Amino acid sequence: ALSPHPFRPRLSENSVPRMASLLLAPISCVGSALAQCAGACAATACCKLLTCGCLASPLSTNIFYSAILLVATVAALILRYTRQDLSVCVSGDCDDGSASTWMPTGSASYDLCEGGRCEGMWAVFRISFSLAALFSVLLLLSCCKSEFSVLVHRGFWAAKLIGLAAISVGTLFTPNDVFAYYAWVARFIAPGFLLYQLVSFVDAGYTINERLVDRDEESPPRPLLCFANGSGVAWKGLNLLLCLCLYSALLAGTGAMYYFFPQADCPFNPSAITSTLAMSLLNTG
Repeated sequence: ALSPHPFRPRLSENSVPRMASLLLAPISCVGSALAQCAGACAATACCKLLTCGCLASPLSTNIFYSAILLVATVAALILRYTRQDLSVCVSGDCDDGSASTWMPTGSASYDLCEGGRCEGMWAVFRISFSLAALFSVLLLLSCCKSEFSVLVHRGFWAAKLIGLAAISVGTLFTPNDVFAYYAWVARFIAPGFLLYQLVSFVDAGYTINERLVDRDEESPPRPLLCFANGSGVAWKGLNLLLCLCLYSALLAGTGAMYYFFPQADCPFNPSAITSTLAMSLLNTG
């Protein structure tokens, strides 16, 4: 008997899987190649982050370091004023209810940094010690001007973050006596660091002022964003506006320090705040 469709080939039971395998073979090859490329790129990126292969620009380097300091400062303020304990209490009976812990209780048999030993100022000391340790190592490795110091300063970002996290975790195992000595030594080192910061801020202020004034004195004057600058005073006006904003922030911050910092119990606070305000006003102009 003739087939009702003489020109249509009959498919056997094994032909369908074979055709499917033929269609899926190129797709699987392309997917495997893409996965290998993505894995190679990820491995290369991780290697560059862990080594000096991922060098940031000078501006990006300053932004990265500033971001680390900003995050650490915010975390220190939160731990200081919320009295949040850094206790790692994972046993069922180590929490006496005197401090709130950030880890839930479980069935393990150890506790770490318990009893309020890592709350308040002790938590701040641990964060400060971690940052001081990290930047001290970077200072020793980049103190001499060389190609290696540039690589250390602008590279190894993943290694720096991992090192900072490792030091922070290590401080949880350290008794508070170590940080009491650290706080005592920091009292004598901190004024030098503050002086260095003041010099840096003064230098940054003169640099910004010079660049803003130079943009008005160009021929023709450079426009300020989308505003025309035919008179050549737009950037000077922006400079004056920034000065007013900074002085407003200075007065507001001084008032906040007078309000929040104890005055009667600690005579050093009002003297330090008043002398800072007086020096700021005397150096104006």
